[in-house]
Amino acid sequence: MHVFKYLALLSLAVAMTSITGCDDSAHRAWVLAGVPMGPEEDSYTGPSCTPACGDRVCGPDPVCGESCGSCGSPNTCNSEGQCECVKDCSGRVCGPDPVCGESCGSCSSPNTCNSEGQCECIKDCGGRVCGPDPVCGESCGTCDSDEFCDGHGQCIAKPDTNIEWVRIAGGTFEMGSNDFDWAQPVHSVTVPTFEMTRTEVTVEQYKACVDAGSCSAPDDGWESCNWGYSDRGSHPINCVDWDQAQDFANWVGGRLPSEAEWEYAARSGGRDWKYPWGDEAATCERAVMYDGGDGCGRDSTWPVCSKPSGNTTHGLCDMAGNVWEWVQDWYHDSYDGAPTDGSAWETPTGSFRVYRGGSWYINAGVVRAANRFAGDPRSRRGIVGFRLARSVR
Repeated sequence: MHVFKYLALLSLAVAMTSITGCDDSAHRAWVLAGVPMGPEEDSYTGPSCTPACGDRVCGPDPVCGESCGSCGSPNTCNSEGQCECVKDCSGRVCGPDPVCGESCGSCSSPNTCNSEGQCECIKDCGGRVCGPDPVCGESCGTCDSDEFCDGHGQCIAKPDTNIEWVRIAGGTFEMGSNDFDWAQPVHSVTVPTFEMTRTEVTVEQYKACVDAGSCSAPDDGWESCNWGYSDRGSHPINCVDWDQAQDFANWVGGRLPSEAEWEYAARSGGRDWKYPWGDEAATCERAVMYDGGDGCGRDSTWPVCSKPSGNTTHGLCDMAGNVWEWVQDWYHDSYDGAPTDGSAWETPTGSFRVYRGGSWYINAGVVRAANRFAGDPRSRRGIVGFRLARSVR
């Protein structure tokens, strides 16, 4: 009997020794008894896991997979555990994206961004009833056949000025000449069909504009100025600056020709000719010029179309001589970078405008169709006038 007691005590000692490292008294009892102690022992899972979010503010931590937080709409959690908004322009090219409010791009002037995120130009006629609006260049309307659209976008009754328009069929030609440093390089230009006045604007025609209050009077302080002479109504108007020529053009519904249009017409539709009539040198038979005396001996202009043998094949008069003619272009000292579509060279701007054709004060070499000259647009000279052009719709 004592032997059995001794053996029982020895077994208890061995069991206690095997669980010495365990701090859990309940589990010591579980080991000793060999049976579960109750529900508390069923929940034990071993050592606990400590989440390691670090700088993460959203998504699962990389150690335990437990949440580090969530993001408020419209943000989403990225792979670094940071909240961010991913913009979605979905075809928008401007303005804010509808998700994050970040820019999808911007529009170049004069366009603005509409509510669909597209660039568009909103025309602003601002009281104009005809012609292009000044913002987008879109039409504000058209005028009746007996009216023209003035420079302010208003339909005005066409004045009775007896202006004769000549249609010039468009085409491609070689503009310029190697005979003049300032008319190089020779280059191909394609000119659309347009109309040009058969004659230089006359004193009588210009006077109608002055009488209507749409034009200012030319200078008349020089003998060579035709304004104020009762016997010069059919002479070309001269002593007018570039802006005065523009005012008259707006009044009759025309414009100044581009330099390319002017040369194309002076060459009888772009022919490779030195003069409107061909290559035969200019004399007073064909042009009002210096030939033994200024103005063919009259020391002044002549009535327009006084030299019909010098007309172009289209019937334009005085494209060589009588008065130089203002055109639309700014002057550049070469044709490098000049437009090739027949339009006026408006940019970059300069200090001088171009006039073409020579005058009653100039000799044969200068009244060439390819020759060109620079003039202060504010100047009013007795050798300078103008004629008009207009586009064909």
